[in-house]
Amino acid sequence: MRRLLLLFLMLALCAPNIAAKRKKDKSGSIKSQVFTDKKYDFQLTIDEGWKPKVMDNNNSFRLIMVQKNYEIPPDYLDNEDYTQVPRLVVWADTSSAGAFAALDSLFSDSFNSDQKSDMLKEFEILHNSPDRESLIPKGRKTLEIAGEKGIRWVGYSRYMKEVALSASSSAGKRVRGAYGGTIVAVKKGDLLIMFHMMCEWQYYPQVDAQVMAMVQSLSWGDSKAEKNKDKDKDKK
Repeated sequence: MRRLLLLFLMLALCAPNIAAKRKKDKSGSIKSQVFTDKKYDFQLTIDEGWKPKVMDNNNSFRLIMVQKNYEIPPDYLDNEDYTQVPRLVVWADTSSAGAFAALDSLFSDSFNSDQKSDMLKEFEILHNSPDRESLIPKGRKTLEIAGEKGIRWVGYSRYMKEVALSASSSAGKRVRGAYGGTIVAVKKGDLLIMFHMMCEWQYYPQVDAQVMAMVQSLSWGDSKAEKNKDKDKDKK
């Protein structure tokens, strides 16, 4: 009995370590700067100036990237943490909504869905905050992405912050600026992909140019359904 109890205690102590060593199921892999999605087969080429984080495979956010060497506004040089680091998120899921409808739904006060709620978790330009003014749309345009018609939205939101003059000082100053954002939607079949980026508005043009180059690098892989159809044809 004592031996069984000792064995049980040893197994209980080892179980957390064994679970920790199990490799997590990731949304995809990166090789030679190219991200390949495990579930949806699409690919993206990642700019070398951006640091990627591959998300879990059960997450609709497939990939999150932050710019490595980002510009810092002059008002934040003494306290760089106030800077909005440029950040690009890639969301993907099957959907009955088209790309244009999916984008419009994000700005609708009357429309709600689980997918919309999920997107809004990371689509920071759409977040409300006491130090930010109302969002100002700059425009939207259609564009072709990987052979499919997509849509791109651009906007910005002014903000006012109380910024400490230094980490060791209680004195502060009032800083005014703005955040810029890009949202892109594209769909092929029932697969909807949404991109979101937010950064300091004064550096938006150069950041957005890098982001749109990554968006335009999107390519579609053969879906599992199409692969199975090909296998069936070969058998016949």
